[in-house]
Amino acid sequence: MITTVTNFKNRLLNENIFEDETFDLNDQTVSINRLMSGWIILKDCTFNCKTLEFKKLTDNNLTLKFQNCTFNCNISFSDCTFESLSFKNTKVLNSLEINNLELHDLVFSNDLDIEKPQLTSEFTIRKSNINFLLFEKLNHIQGKLLFLGNKFGEKNGASSFQNSTITNVLFGNNSFFNFTHFKRVTFKSTREYSKPRGSAFEFPGFYKTSFEKISFSQSNFKCKLQFENCDFLSTSWFEECNNINDSELRFVACKFEKYSLFDNSKFNRIEILHSKFKEKASFENFETNYFKIHQVTFAEAAYFDDLNKSNEKVIENWDRKTLRAIKRELVNTHNQIDYLRFKAYELNAYKKEKGKNWKDNLILFLNENSNYFGLDWTKGICFILKTSLMFYLLYLISFIIGIKDSSYLPQSCEEFLVIYIKFLNPVSFLKTPIEEAESYFFPLLFLNLSKIFVSYGIYQTIQAFRKFGVNGG
Repeated sequence: MITTVTNFKNRLLNENIFEDETFDLNDQTVSINRLMSGWIILKDCTFNCKTLEFKKLTDNNLTLKFQNCTFNCNISFSDCTFESLSFKNTKVLNSLEINNLELHDLVFSNDLDIEKPQLTSEFTIRKSNINFLLFEKLNHIQGKLLFLGNKFGEKNGASSFQNSTITNVLFGNNSFFNFTHFKRVTFKSTREYSKPRGSAFEFPGFYKTSFEKISFSQSNFKCKLQFENCDFLSTSWFEECNNINDSELRFVACKFEKYSLFDNSKFNRIEILHSKFKEKASFENFETNYFKIHQVTFAEAAYFDDLNKSNEKVIENWDRKTLRAIKRELVNTHNQIDYLRFKAYELNAYKKEKGKNWKDNLILFLNENSNYFGLDWTKGICFILKTSLMFYLLYLISFIIGIKDSSYLPQSCEEFLVIYIKFLNPVSFLKTPIEEAESYFFPLLFLNLSKIFVSYGIYQTIQAFRKFGVNGG
């Protein structure tokens, strides 16, 4: 049975509760611009039309609640002021568009005891002032979530998107007052929204949005999520996020006024560019495959304790400026052990850069191979043994060639090792291992070169042993 538009409007004016009804409205746009009742509840209802519009409703006592409903249509609210708008356990929804609304609370959520329906809806909220915003326990797998030019929680309210999957989010020019929760949210994106034509923004992302206290803790970023020109006015949490495979966070020209916490999180990529942290920032036990910090100001301490402790190899591919910034903050927080690690990473990154003179390349090569930039004393021992053995063999060969008599070669392994140990001693200036060899140029040259390299290797080994001393030795 098809419900006429007039009949539907009259019932909304005179009835409060609708249950288990189907409204077939001839696939047309239905405009509602006058509601008199304080409470209207629609439960287990189905709406079949093109668009259901609510325009210019002004009633501070009005509460409009949809529960377990199916919307085979678009829903639109514009230029309205009333108490509450609620969508609970929505089964199907083409789109929800809200423009210029004044609401005490807006709820779109599912109960805990039901399986969350998969929504492919287009959500748009513009230029609205909503005190309590609750978008929770959603399974939004396709479509978009577009919030532009809104104010949330201005009168001691709050906002929450917890325990949800949301796709293609775009927040621009919003102000979130009081506490906002994005805890345990999975952010996703689909290709058709990745770079919309003519848009100044990219999906998904937050642009020119200010947050009071904000938490993204335990969330899963299965996409590239960008924060651009955002202000974090109080404490911000990005703790215990755990997606090392395909998550990517990018902060551009953002300002963190209070504490910012990224502890115990794992990201595939994170970039912080042209941003300012005015109070302490913490990245303790933080892990990422790629980290970039560029032109970032840490006004107070930034803690990078145990950064990538179990994933060190990828650090070698990070930008040198990032490594230097992290190293600087490790010095400021007196973290000697991690400072030494990142000092080595920075030098290794510099070694890979092109355009250096041969002197710098030689120094970096020797430092890497003699004690790995002050971290590995075993490399020093190996360096001494390898270089001295090489020069020892050259010493013997050049001497035999010079005198043209192979009888001076060591006749046994023991004799070979005894002469080698004498050769290895860098302070044996008074007597050469083979006395006759000091009369020939090349044997004497290789002997003295060996002393130089062995002495250098001993110094580098001592430096590596002193790495936990003051300033790393």
